[in-house]
Amino acid sequence: MLYQCHIFCDFDGTISGQDIGWELFQRFGQHEPWNAQMIAGILPVREYWQKMAQHLTQPITHELLGDFLRTIPIDAGFQSLLAVARNHSIPFTIVSDGFDLYIHRFLELHGITEVEIFCNHAELTPDGGMTVSFPHATEGCECFTATCKRNVLLRLAHPDARIIYIGDGISDHCPAEHADIVFAKGKLAAWCNANRIPHYPFSGLENVALQLSKILERRRLRPRHQAALQRKSAWERE
Repeated sequence: MLYQCHIFCDFDGTISGQDIGWELFQRFGQHEPWNAQMIAGILPVREYWQKMAQHLTQPITHELLGDFLRTIPIDAGFQSLLAVARNHSIPFTIVSDGFDLYIHRFLELHGITEVEIFCNHAELTPDGGMTVSFPHATEGCECFTATCKRNVLLRLAHPDARIIYIGDGISDHCPAEHADIVFAKGKLAAWCNANRIPHYPFSGLENVALQLSKILERRRLRPRHQAALQRKSAWERE
């Protein structure tokens, strides 16, 4: 490769066919009134997740979790995307504001075990409850997440690397702003359009794998000036 690269990819709704975090609490708990409070800016994201974990309406066991995860599809193009990264020796990192409790289990169910993952932490308690913690939170960023995806990008990627970001939601706004190449769908694509962030729209990860292969073959990985400035500013603040 002419340039160093690093691929960062969201999980819920991007790799998984549905937002597992949302569906999990929809199945075993409740979202309101805390979701509305979070959206309104009254409740910080970490407190939102804590409220959700503290107010489950029925117990969760590891067996029930496994049964639930088997109902969620994986994006059919994820293996193709991983193959592109492997073939070009590009580091691939999952960054998620979801929880390791279900992310690792979901990927294992689909035969995927060797992917670097940064996310929140959750454990089931003997009585079927849940405890949560946030090992990748930061006070230096005001992004709409408990896991600061931006800081994961800044910490892992080489300073001269071309950062490639793939996502679909609100938690992806901040990392996309700091990336050179963005693949976006859903709410992230709408935000990129509104904020004039150049991006490649996609409907599934097979689209991303095909487009990224073309970009890599043509060596068209130019740095995005505004993203480089954002990264420089964030490094200086942190």
